[in-house]
Amino acid sequence: MSFSEQFHNLLHDIDQSRKSLAALMERFNAEISFARAFADALPEKKSEWESLIVKSVEHVSNAISTSGAIDVAKAVTEAEGILAPIGKVAKDYTIHCCGHAHIDMNWMWPWQDTVSVTHDTFSTVNKLMDEFPEFHFSQSQASTYKAMEQYCPEIFEMIKQRVKEGRWEITASNWVEGDKNIVSGESLCRHLLYTRKYVKEKFGLEPEDIKIDWSPDTFGHAYTIPSILKHGGVNRYYFHRTGPGKWLTKWRSADGSEVYAYKDKDKYAYNGPIDPMDMGAVISDYVKETGLKDFMYVYGVGDHGGGPTRKDLRKAMEIKDWPIFPTVKMSTTNAFFDAVEAANPDLPVTDSDMNFIFEGCYTAQSNIKRANRVSEIILPEAETLSLIAGAVAGFPYPSDTLLKAWENTLFNHFHDILPGSGIHATYEYSQGLFQEIQATAGSIRTRALRGLTSKINTAAAANAKPTTFGAGLGDGLGAGVGDTTIPGGITGYNAGAASAEPFVIYNQKPWARSEMVYAKVWNKEVLADKVVVRDSNGNEFKGQVMGHAHYWGHNYTTVAFNAKVPALGYNVYAIDNAVDPITAEGACIKTGMYDVYGNKIPSSVGSSILENEFLKVQVDWASGAICSMIDKETGVEYVPDGKLLGLIEGYQETPHGMTSWCIGQATECTPLIQGGDLHVTHNGPNRVAVRTTHKYRNSRVTVEIGLNAGSRMVDFDVRLHWVEIGTPETGVPMLKAAFPLNAKPGATATYEIPFGSQQRPQSAQEVPALKWADISGKTEEGKAGITLVNDSKYGHSCNENTLRLTLIRSSYDPDPLPEVADHTIKFAVVPHAGECDVIAATRLGEEFNSPVSVASATVQDGPLPAEKSFVEVLTPEVMVSTVKKAEASDGLVIRMYNMTGKDTVAKVKISDLVKAGAAAKETDTLERPVSANTAKMDGDTLSVAVPGFSNTTVVIG
Repeated sequence: MSFSEQFHNLLHDIDQSRKSLAALMERFNAEISFARAFADALPEKKSEWESLIVKSVEHVSNAISTSGAIDVAKAVTEAEGILAPIGKVAKDYTIHCCGHAHIDMNWMWPWQDTVSVTHDTFSTVNKLMDEFPEFHFSQSQASTYKAMEQYCPEIFEMIKQRVKEGRWEITASNWVEGDKNIVSGESLCRHLLYTRKYVKEKFGLEPEDIKIDWSPDTFGHAYTIPSILKHGGVNRYYFHRTGPGKWLTKWRSADGSEVYAYKDKDKYAYNGPIDPMDMGAVISDYVKETGLKDFMYVYGVGDHGGGPTRKDLRKAMEIKDWPIFPTVKMSTTNAFFDAVEAANPDLPVTDSDMNFIFEGCYTAQSNIKRANRVSEIILPEAETLSLIAGAVAGFPYPSDTLLKAWENTLFNHFHDILPGSGIHATYEYSQGLFQEIQATAGSIRTRALRGLTSKINTAAAANAKPTTFGAGLGDGLGAGVGDTTIPGGITGYNAGAASAEPFVIYNQKPWARSEMVYAKVWNKEVLADKVVVRDSNGNEFKGQVMGHAHYWGHNYTTVAFNAKVPALGYNVYAIDNAVDPITAEGACIKTGMYDVYGNKIPSSVGSSILENEFLKVQVDWASGAICSMIDKETGVEYVPDGKLLGLIEGYQETPHGMTSWCIGQATECTPLIQGGDLHVTHNGPNRVAVRTTHKYRNSRVTVEIGLNAGSRMVDFDVRLHWVEIGTPETGVPMLKAAFPLNAKPGATATYEIPFGSQQRPQSAQEVPALKWADISGKTEEGKAGITLVNDSKYGHSCNENTLRLTLIRSSYDPDPLPEVADHTIKFAVVPHAGECDVIAATRLGEEFNSPVSVASATVQDGPLPAEKSFVEVLTPEVMVSTVKKAEASDGLVIRMYNMTGKDTVAKVKISDLVKAGAAAKETDTLERPVSANTAKMDGDTLSVAVPGFSNTTVVIG
């Protein structure tokens, strides 16, 4: 052997000896650290064990300080012998090491990177399983499996094999690790339903095989989540952000449903390595807190995937043999929670929501917020319309098409997509999915509604005989193709009636509605003073011409009229010109200078009064906001003296980091109280409205305030030409709308949450709410309040008796230009007497987000009457969230939730969609029968028990 080789080998031996010595000392230090923490966790052992710990440390210290050769291995082994009583007890405690890869969907990278990250991560896991037979892996999110099935089929087949081996644990009970604050309760149910369905079809796993909701990075957890999860077969919850600072609790919803909630308090949480110093500390803290002997330690590189490493697994193999350490086991979440459930511990109860973190995420990226709201509304409506059109017109139920649209919707719920904390490419992809969702639901709703319309008798309302091909048909056929400006989700396509124009007005909600309808009459002269609207009983009333315009080669007139439509059904109206001019009373407008009682006074400040049979609303010209809103019956003034309701406020936040996630300190507030340019846009009798335009910095803010005849709702239509940009130098510009209530201090704020509502203390902090929020308090006349509904916003606050809705925030990281665009934002206020009525508020929110649909029809006979209801809820406390086809049969599924805390037996009348007296089965969310069935059909009426604050699913047929 040459000198060079001898020298190299000597250096290698020295290096190995150094590494061996370092490993021994690392082991001993970790054991001592654990022993100290463990002694503190078991007070009855503390005094005895502390003396052993001191003795063992002294033994190693003396051995190291002794002159001559040092046998460190011998010293450490002897010290471990001293600690043996501690080690013996420690081995009764198990650390369940659960390997995981946190994969963010399109967070700081585009979709193609997400697919690559998933592929590379899962490939790595497969190789590690070959190398380490004890290694188990746990992975959430059905979307990751679906991506592999679509793009990397060999990886998908590998996963199926590993699942069969019992080494790959699927922890996906949701399509993605999604937001739990600003999605609807029905969407949360669809996560459970479609994920369980997918996992069973692809991997053969039953819901009982996956009992966990894996949500480590979710930014907040609504109060109703345990109830929703329990109905979907989930009783375990893993999370990290927000909530109480305890490792393990029973998380309880208001209906009494509970899940085991494991809050990962480890410094690495769900993204860490196997670190024995950390493991020893956290298990001791866990034992001290819970008294349990099984602990879950989640490890693996995450966010951009990666998962467990070879280094992690080698370390795990090493430390499992350490004598003074708990039992270390390559394990699964199922094994851990099974052990916890077997121990049946007496755990503390968390009886509340677990919020809030990252309040900026309720408003960042307004386009994805709107996409979510629209998607959650139009898909259930498309399902219900498909059922109805199938029953009366043979329309085939598009199960596969709807499922794909739902998968796209659920994907967009990911906790770095919907909250607005992704890069620009994130939202390019999500908006593409949203276009697919709209195309799917739009085509289904249009085809189904036109199929339904083709079977309805419209001749009576038109007051004309049915037309036949080539005889008496109008020339408007095809006008309005693709025109989606009419509310209600169907195009303004004209059916081509020759005389009066019949329209089928469809109500998507299972209660009767009286609502202002906007219909378009194409290529005909409509006389403003003679326009008449006729129902099928021959009753006539005045329509209001809202305006004339031109659209892609055709002229049209928009006519507004009040339609009464039965519960989840339709009514037929026709628009015609009367022989003589028609007058009518309804809503009116006065423009000039008035006091709050409508008396004209001399003043340099102008205002307009919008008035109908219920309300007198005074709009200040300079601000374009409401300076007075009086209930004409009670005389209650809802706007405090000197305040403005609906006032637009501009804010500037100081520069700060994570602007998409966090709202910074506001150093500037600019209420738009001057400089408004007000115009009357509609002057009755069916609708009155005024429009004000302000310049805010470089942007334009236009607000139309309207009041309809027969309504207690005052609506706001905000059009923003928004070019404000946030920067690290200037901070974040933001707009809010303020709604002060004329009440004594301490008014109560109530907010809609998934499948329920919640009161929260007044605070300037932003909180999440869905379609509505309410402020109610004591006034001089009694109790009164204001319900605020919106069409696309989620960030609210309530402070000093002023409810606020955040309209837009120009955050600048990670996307530097999220909001520069034209925006349309709609919201409305409804004043009410008494405290907040959650039933009324929830219905208002549903109606505001689902305006009735208007479908043009020909003059025709048909087998269906001119007015009909298909589903009607007869129990006001209950809200129906879906009426759809069953997943595994041709049965009808109806899901409902109780808006109140009072147990009730819900009654729902169902016509034509199921056979009278059909079998009704109460099921879980997954549409599996439950043991105690309370559902039954009595003729055409379903009855089923719906406990207070809970939800119930029924399959009929």
